Amino acid sequence: MHFYKKVLSAVMSLSMAGTAIIYNPVPLTMADDLTEESVSEIYDTTKPTESKEETTEPQQTTESPFRVFDIYNAYMGYNTSTTSTTSTTTTTATETSAEITTTTTALTDTEESIVTRQARGIDVSQWQSTIDWETVKDAGVEFAIMRAGYGKEYYQEDPTFDYNMQKAQENSIACGAYWYSYATDVESAKKEAEVCYSVIKDYDFKYPIYFDIEDEVHSNLSTAQISAITEAFCSTLADKGYRVGIYSYANFLSTKIYSSVLDKYDVWVAHFNSSAPAYNGKYDMWQYSATGRVDGISGDVDLDVSYVNYPYIMSPDTYVHTPGTTFDYTMTNFTTTTTTSDYLYKGIDVSIYQGDVDWKTVKESGVDYAIIRAGYGRHVEQKDEKFEQNMEQAKANGIDRGVYWYSYADTVEAALMEAKACCEVIEGYQLEYPVYFDIEDKCFDKLSNSEIRAITDTFCKYMEEQGYCCGVTSYSNFLRNRLGASFLKQYAVWIAHYNVREPSYGGYYGMWQYSCQGSVDGINGPVDLDYAYVDYPSLMIECHRNGY
Repeated sequence: MHFYKKVLSAVMSLSMAGTAIIYNPVPLTMADDLTEESVSEIYDTTKPTESKEETTEPQQTTESPFRVFDIYNAYMGYNTSTTSTTSTTTTTATETSAEITTTTTALTDTEESIVTRQARGIDVSQWQSTIDWETVKDAGVEFAIMRAGYGKEYYQEDPTFDYNMQKAQENSIACGAYWYSYATDVESAKKEAEVCYSVIKDYDFKYPIYFDIEDEVHSNLSTAQISAITEAFCSTLADKGYRVGIYSYANFLSTKIYSSVLDKYDVWVAHFNSSAPAYNGKYDMWQYSATGRVDGISGDVDLDVSYVNYPYIMSPDTYVHTPGTTFDYTMTNFTTTTTTSDYLYKGIDVSIYQGDVDWKTVKESGVDYAIIRAGYGRHVEQKDEKFEQNMEQAKANGIDRGVYWYSYADTVEAALMEAKACCEVIEGYQLEYPVYFDIEDKCFDKLSNSEIRAITDTFCKYMEEQGYCCGVTSYSNFLRNRLGASFLKQYAVWIAHYNVREPSYGGYYGMWQYSCQGSVDGINGPVDLDYAYVDYPSLMIECHRNGY
């Protein structure tokens, strides 16, 4: 196992407290008798694109490195506020009790430490036909929400549910389920919940059971009626011991369900072709596309992101960490968020091209850390001429340090020579940030992706063997298309992308170089500016790396 995976796995030793959930069934009744014949004419109209909301915003079209999520990077930079322990959300579905100040599904402080570990998922039904779940797993899918069925009759179980559950679980894909509702009153909602229970009762779930309320039959019902129906279904399953959620499109959640109901349960919002859902309430999952493509599935499939590590939260005592998944990234405060309000530390990266840096003034200007060029190429003599000066003066002024090595390696043999030269240059220094392999030169244009990955692996593995936490840095397009986010999950990632709200990458990263034209007091001329989203200094000390 690569060191970075070991480091990130170490944090999983944190203990986890359970979540307290309170449910209050609504005692309303109404008869709704339908014959089997009439039911069959009405039910099972849940085509994947039906009743979902879209906007006129342009769809993200950047190619995903995973071969999976066509607009994966549409959500990777978005950090929902669903994990707040308080909520001041007021939807347009207002009533005296609709405004809630404290959510009963609030995560504990410990849970919040992992809640931004986003996971990639899909939701499926019979409309995806027979799925090759082994291929789906290999494509990078981490969880799947299965349609268990629809309506209030026992024969309305989804015909692919058992197959999908069994095969997905055999391939270590975490599963949840949803039930598509046609209930128009509380009694039919309770009946739907009972039928749902009969379908799902023999399975273990790592994700909630969702009440899917979005059908046309609900459009003419009042907010009070919809809220009562939703509460009836959810509380019925909650009383049986299930973690329950509510699914619908953004506008429906905003206008047709009281926040007093939404605040009790997990929320899964659907909104397509948007950089974020047009929904101001709390939510834990986002269905961001109905036209995704995933290896192992013929045709379109819904794509989702989860902002909660449900497998850990739901079963903290039995949770088994599996290397190679998103949740390798389990360090406190890890996030892929790239908004300026969510970074942990402000940084710069420097080399000889910044000349003599006044590090005291740099520190006073608010810089927390610096990534300093150690050198370039295959030989120790190619050490950056300002390296020692920058390292010593940065430390003297209380600025944390990492280093990078600019690569020209066109073979694995050259990469090994560069790694050895880098080690010799940085020997004896304690580093609070990783050692980064800077792979961006034009010399790599003529190499294949497999050659570039082999070169990167050679450099990084050697550095790890010498006791360093190693990372990779380049511009976003190179990381995305030449290395791939799946490959890079084993290393720390520092991504460069300028003049954007967030990098168009599609994978996890710990630092973002967001400008090459920054101005910092104490430095003459432009300097690269960075954000760090990982508490690397604490990580190095905890795991005894980089000289600690």
